[in-house]
Amino acid sequence: MSVVGSAPAVNQSFSVGGAIGFGWLKTWTNFWRLLLVVIVFQVINAALLIVSGAGIPTNIDVSDPDTITVDQIWQTSNLSLSLVGSVAQWLASFFLALGVIRLALAVTQGEKVSLSKVFSFAGYGRYLINSIIFQIIIVMGLLIGVVPGFLIAYSTDAIVWAAVGSVVGILLAITLTLAFTFFGYLILDRDARGLSSLGASWKLVMPHFGGLLGLYILIVIIDFGLIIAALLLGTLMLGVGLLVTLPVAGVVVFGVSALSVAYAYKTISGDPVAS
Repeated sequence: MSVVGSAPAVNQSFSVGGAIGFGWLKTWTNFWRLLLVVIVFQVINAALLIVSGAGIPTNIDVSDPDTITVDQIWQTSNLSLSLVGSVAQWLASFFLALGVIRLALAVTQGEKVSLSKVFSFAGYGRYLINSIIFQIIIVMGLLIGVVPGFLIAYSTDAIVWAAVGSVVGILLAITLTLAFTFFGYLILDRDARGLSSLGASWKLVMPHFGGLLGLYILIVIIDFGLIIAALLLGTLMLGVGLLVTLPVAGVVVFGVSALSVAYAYKTISGDPVAS
């Protein structure tokens, strides 16, 4: 669904080049808005990191109560604040991730990037629960390969089996990660309930598994190349240039990654994408 005054939405088929091209074009079209989003994200993450690391004692000898000072007691009391901060940081990571998906979907529907899209709790509970289940599945996939490999290596004294098991586990984890990559999009875009978003993501991804794997590989290559180029260019400008090149690269990396995957989801789903 497009909004009034936006570019018309048209049906397109999924392609790696089309996804990257869309992400690249829309990133530069919305560069300053994306810069604001990135800055706000960094401020939030920094604040939560400070809270989660606050008050952690480093020199308390509990074996000798006579050596405990008032300052150390104060630090110990702040451990609860640190715990609360760590939990808040963990919960916020899912909230912001869902916000990025919502923002990217809006762009595919012809809207401009808007920071307000990020700060909504719609679908957050379902996304959080499915994310936890998703991570458990990934860990299980990794262990399915790693554990047998190490057991065989231990029983046969052939270390090669540990390497084989690790490779199998990593490949399983990558496959499962890619297979469930769209569950957040389905929660927001199709109002998927319960665990249906995970199953629906599997059905969408598997017929296009090779293309999506190629898309993610290309995104990693582009992101890596942009960061290296920003570092080199900034260094050539006597280091001061890093204050410009790194933020620009960060925004482009953020925008191209998020918007390309959103394009892939919409086209694979058979939905129109705003040009």
